[in-house]
Amino acid sequence: MLAPKKMVRGNSTLVTEFVLLGLTDRPELQPIFFVLFLVIYLITVGGNLGMLVLIRMDSRLHTPMYFFLASLSCLDLCYSTNVTPKMLVNFLSEKKTISYAACLVQCYLFIAMVITEYYMLAVMAYDRYVAICNPLLYSSKMSKGLCIRLIAGPYAYGFLSGLMETMWTYRLTFCGSNIINHFYCADPPLIRLSCSDTFIKETSMFVVAGFNLSNSLLIILISYVFILMAILRMRSAEGRHKAFSTCGSHLVAVTVFYGTLFCMYVRPPTDSSVEQSKILAVFYTFVSPMLNPIIYSLRNKDVKIAFRKLIRRNEIMRRNFTSVTEFVLLGLTNHLEWQILLLLLFLAIYMTTVAGNVGMLVLIKVNTRLHTPMYVFLSYLFFVDLCFSSNVTSKMLENFLSEKKTISYPACLVQCYFFIALVHVEIYILAVMAFDRYMAICNPLLYGSKMSKSMCTSLITGPYVYGMLTGLMETMWTYNLAFCGPNEINHFYCADPPLIKLAFDTYNKEMSMFVVAGCNFSFSLLIILISYFYIFPSILRIRSAEGRRKAFSTCGCHLTAVTIFYATLFFMYLRPPSKDSVEQGKMVAVFYTTIIPMLNPVIYSFRNKDVKEALMRELLRKKVFP
Repeated sequence: MLAPKKMVRGNSTLVTEFVLLGLTDRPELQPIFFVLFLVIYLITVGGNLGMLVLIRMDSRLHTPMYFFLASLSCLDLCYSTNVTPKMLVNFLSEKKTISYAACLVQCYLFIAMVITEYYMLAVMAYDRYVAICNPLLYSSKMSKGLCIRLIAGPYAYGFLSGLMETMWTYRLTFCGSNIINHFYCADPPLIRLSCSDTFIKETSMFVVAGFNLSNSLLIILISYVFILMAILRMRSAEGRHKAFSTCGSHLVAVTVFYGTLFCMYVRPPTDSSVEQSKILAVFYTFVSPMLNPIIYSLRNKDVKIAFRKLIRRNEIMRRNFTSVTEFVLLGLTNHLEWQILLLLLFLAIYMTTVAGNVGMLVLIKVNTRLHTPMYVFLSYLFFVDLCFSSNVTSKMLENFLSEKKTISYPACLVQCYFFIALVHVEIYILAVMAFDRYMAICNPLLYGSKMSKSMCTSLITGPYVYGMLTGLMETMWTYNLAFCGPNEINHFYCADPPLIKLAFDTYNKEMSMFVVAGCNFSFSLLIILISYFYIFPSILRIRSAEGRRKAFSTCGCHLTAVTIFYATLFFMYLRPPSKDSVEQGKMVAVFYTTIIPMLNPVIYSFRNKDVKEALMRELLRKKVFP
């Protein structure tokens, strides 16, 4: 078992990180649980984001009830996201640790959002009470200002209560075992680990949890007493059915939510209660957020009508226009005599790219000296570069030999998705690599402990999950465009700027593209610049000339890759699409999709002493042992 890492404060020795035991310690179940909970999380994200988008887009759902439902979906999304990514990382990691600070943050967000959801469900019950018991006064009573206050109140109270409870946890002293018998940082197992007096914390937890559960549930019960009486007085069977339908969805959500929480929190923490709470917490943090969008869609007539209306509107829009089923990729040139030369050129570039990136992946895998965080991140950069090039080059090479240079509509969307997703994965991997260099150069003594295997896994998983979700969102905006005229894409692959030129009503897509590209490029570049702002002074303070040279060598490779990558992407995306910009974009995209993936292995091999030594060692080993 891992020994707890500790720091000394005064006369006390305090734990600085915890080990999360998770759901099981059986290695054979870890991959199964990883896949299961990843699927649940993706369904949760898709369902809640879908509900938010549906409520935003359908004017019939712009009512107080759906305003509160949108807030509930947002909360469910936050609950699941607060716990799931770390748990998924731990399924794949040997060292299942979480820092003391990260544990407190997770505790804080969990408690804050739990209490916020208590009162959000109570507000939704009050909304149903006003709608059913006072229908004539509903519009005036539930004004926009009141709705905003009814949303702001639970959020403010929930996050302040969470802060107070987290401060009580912060006052506890952890000086013994650091093993949390849970899959996230929760109060009951943390209390079991404390070596200080937990009476105040336990009392606070019982009072706050009991008061808020009881108070919010009382509001719900009183509301439904009046609601049921009002429904039974209705003469119209259709009116009663509609009222029961909307109330039924809310009551199911309330039952699921409060049932698990009463079992989880209104008990003194013991060994058996902690084990039981792990099972209940699975239902609460994963199953409940996944079920809520289903409950409110399958049991709610308005939501089902809005969903069908949205699907029908897209179908009608496509029927009213000449729906394009395939596109023609004009490529780099229409001169036939250049096609064979370009085929040979790009085939050579692609083969060099594949050989270079696969070679670096194999070298990092087989050479134990390269089994460090820096080269772990570098191997993922090579993998992404390989995927970039393969996503575009194979179709481009095929079109050089084909008279009919077409690509189907679904294949075009798939190519767009992978391109956008991989771009965002790479920009954050480059940012992660900058952070890794900052830790290695500015905090060399803490590097081994800070950049642990679990930390590296988290830093890789984050860019991949975020990149794939961002790619999906942007591709959905592209899917909503109507292509009603020419189907000729002035490019050698499916890219957003030339597609926008062919589409109808592109304002939302253009705005989304500029905002997402601008924010992500700027944010990731900011991380890199801040990292190097600290790195360069640290390098200059190194007394050893050899140490400075080695530091500049590893940083030089990364800076070269960053400069080439960001220069092309900023030029390619942060411009309004026009005829000139598309032509320029083709030239830049050639460099970006083919040349950069080929250059990166060269940059990191010729400019990196460790890689050159590892390569020479492997070549010599092959000669000695042919």
